[in-house]
Amino acid sequence: MLKLYFGNSTAIISTILLGSNVACMIWGVLNHTTIKRWGAVILLFILLHGMFWYFANIRDLYSNSIVYATDRSVKDGLFSVGSVQSVLFWLASAVIWVLGLVSIFKPQHRKNIFFIITAVSIIQMTFIESSRIWVYHFSPEKFNYM
Repeated sequence: MLKLYFGNSTAIISTILLGSNVACMIWGVLNHTTIKRWGAVILLFILLHGMFWYFANIRDLYSNSIVYATDRSVKDGLFSVGSVQSVLFWLASAVIWVLGLVSIFKPQHRKNIFFIITAVSIIQMTFIESSRIWVYHFSPEKFNYM
């Protein structure tokens, strides 16, 4: 199971970024009374979040899934384009980005927006990472590329 998170350099980078995302969320929640610049915290979190999912998509061969959906010339990635994991990823990411944009124009709501973004992110990461573990448990040959 360590192969899922430390199987190659991309997996290691995405694991470090996953930990950074979790650390940022925990830090924001624990220090919510002393943080003065919620806009900077939201920006940092969205940047970390985007970097994590960039490497996670590379790690899970999502680009192969996109090509496979159109011409089947390559092997499918870990999750297909129409899978629940993919749909949840894109919906949650859209919510996070829209809330990030809203926080630019509504500074009085930034603290609440951070907590909403954190909740959406936890649901997104938990579901997709637990799906990876489930796939690894029932179909470990899908991870032979690592």
